[in-house]
Amino acid sequence: MINNIGQITAASQNQPKDNPLQLLAAAQAAVNAGRIDQATSLLTDQLLNDVRELARNDSSRTDIMLMLAALLYKIGQYSKAEQQYKEILNHESNAIAYNELACLCYITGRMTQAVQYQKRAVETEPNAPEYLANLAKFLIATGQRYEGIDLLRKAIEKMPENPQIHSNLLHHLHQLPDMDPQMLFDEHKNWARIHASPTQAKKAHNNTCEPDKRLRIGYISPDFHEHSVTYFFEPLLDGHNRQNVEVYGYGNVEFCDSVTECLKTKFDHYRNIYSLSDTEAAKLIEDDKIDILVDLAGHTAGNRLLVMALKPAPIQVTYLGYDGTTGMEQIDYRLTDALAEPPELQKFYVEELVFLPHGHLCYSPPDFAPPLTPLPADEKGYITFGSFNNNRKINSFIIGLWSEILKANQNSHLLLKFAGGDEQEIKNHYIVQFEQLGVEPERIEIYGRKPRLEHLQMYGRVDIALDTYPYNGTTTTCEALWMGVPTVSLRGNSYVSRAGLSILNRVGLDFFVAQTPQGYVAKSTALANKRQALAKIRTAMHARLARTGFCHEKAFAYDVEEAYRKMWHKWCQSHSRGGCCNVT
Repeated sequence: MINNIGQITAASQNQPKDNPLQLLAAAQAAVNAGRIDQATSLLTDQLLNDVRELARNDSSRTDIMLMLAALLYKIGQYSKAEQQYKEILNHESNAIAYNELACLCYITGRMTQAVQYQKRAVETEPNAPEYLANLAKFLIATGQRYEGIDLLRKAIEKMPENPQIHSNLLHHLHQLPDMDPQMLFDEHKNWARIHASPTQAKKAHNNTCEPDKRLRIGYISPDFHEHSVTYFFEPLLDGHNRQNVEVYGYGNVEFCDSVTECLKTKFDHYRNIYSLSDTEAAKLIEDDKIDILVDLAGHTAGNRLLVMALKPAPIQVTYLGYDGTTGMEQIDYRLTDALAEPPELQKFYVEELVFLPHGHLCYSPPDFAPPLTPLPADEKGYITFGSFNNNRKINSFIIGLWSEILKANQNSHLLLKFAGGDEQEIKNHYIVQFEQLGVEPERIEIYGRKPRLEHLQMYGRVDIALDTYPYNGTTTTCEALWMGVPTVSLRGNSYVSRAGLSILNRVGLDFFVAQTPQGYVAKSTALANKRQALAKIRTAMHARLARTGFCHEKAFAYDVEEAYRKMWHKWCQSHSRGGCCNVT
């Protein structure tokens, strides 16, 4: 029996050129190399039929059906992949097929189905902690936060050596309404102790100690594709002064798309590290003689923190994609600003906080954004509040505050939008909570994931955006502002609950930041009673953002490069004192 892709590839080499196994192996090679168009051209309907026929004639060939389905998944042909997995399940109970079907449902916004399929995967193979971890992820996505976190801890107990599952737990701990900063810090240091011991780190680097040389900056991320991280990273990439820095991209991208292809052209050099081991990726970075390596993911999915653990660059930085410390001594700095993470929070970070003087974000508005609409309340006769944050940020505490706001504003509505919001079971999970707090169900509108243009168009139905707490929005706040909708945010004592403060202060709307829950309700209500002011804010928003420089990529990149240069000077000085290089 051929039971893995390597064996399939080897077996195909002795087959005729148009043999299904050989075509399948060629498609696999194309996907691995990032040649998605080539793989798509090979995975024809004829090949699909031929593979199915092979499997029908030999029941032991489930492996090639799984391989075909996985390739269809990777090239974005989700419906065909789903059909393949279901055909496998028509003949046998297969944990891999159940797991992959659950993942398909998850990325296409069918959260309830994802949970159902994942439960079957766990039932079929109960000793596979990866399946348990996926079930935890899907439960959290349906609003079952505490159940999901409990399952993640069980998965870690079964597979303590798996850093990605452990990272997933850290990421979701930030979303707890009763999160304790010290507990969170200790959890991150524990992750580093288990998975990223400083003893792994390269101790000496032969980078040239020239303080004012053109710096080689490397950015490493799984999110060089259609992802919220790129909305903030691309302006930095575009704004970099290439006389001062040479920019390398290290993409750990599983599914490349048009954004990936666009970003590749904007780096001076781009490396695909998805198929490389940690050691291989670190060696590549060392060979490129990167001076400053910047992680853009932290503990989010697909991170390559274990590459950072090897310290392939003399200076390592974390920025943008994560909400707190990595816990790793090998990462020297974290780029931030003094509002998002004031100096008194340094005690909760292993990395040294570096404060950018004009804010730590630069937003790139989408060029396809629809025009601003008139204030919806003028047409409807009532205020519509809205929150387009994902539902992992929605908890009983913020639902309580939103309920107070709705009750204080007669006939007002609340419009929510998040992945899975189209499913009645998930809608009911939230609507019941509002109803128990005295808010009529008909005043709550919940929608699921939309294409990005339609997503932005929905802001045309919202008068005031309400931020989540303790986990503030970032992309959603910026999108709301660009569409003319001011956001009311509640300030807390950690980065996740201060992102709103940082953004709104940057654009001169810090009045909309509340210090207390009562203030959050009061500010939302006061704003709702000033429709004329709301209308003026809406029409003047683009001019406001331009005036405050929130979208000025060159100025932002200058601040970042100044921070990099100071880091580099400090490194050169320390190595000069050690006698290993000369500094002029």
